[in-house]
Amino acid sequence: MFGLDTEESLLLILLLMIIGTGVSRWAARRKVAQIYIGLDHITPVGVQARAHDLIEAGRFRDAVKLVRKESQVSRRTAVEVANVLRDGGVLPGFPVFDQGDLSAQVRALIVAGSRKEAVFLVRTTEDMSQAEAEAFIDSLR
Repeated sequence: MFGLDTEESLLLILLLMIIGTGVSRWAARRKVAQIYIGLDHITPVGVQARAHDLIEAGRFRDAVKLVRKESQVSRRTAVEVANVLRDGGVLPGFPVFDQGDLSAQVRALIVAGSRKEAVFLVRTTEDMSQAEAEAFIDSLR
């Protein structure tokens, strides 16, 4: 084959097979859409409520430490989260599936004595303001 002896022909065929396999795998990978979702600022609702309590008590550093430890994020991200909470905002919480409807979750939190966590839950899931979330919770009684 092309003036090559048997051993050289086998090596050439093997090389062509390796190149063909690599090209086909590369082409298959290129057809897959790659999506990046930054999860840095997703903070559990309970952590947000506890961090907000610390911020209200004037313990901003402790709130940053709590967010950093509980959410396992960098210090910079934890400071950003704490700043949002200090300014009265909320961040998205982890999506929770199969927990029933929102009103049942809120009632359970109120019965457990976690009204503030219920407010944060309503604000994160329904994109409500503080006053709207309070009114929603009061309407469930």
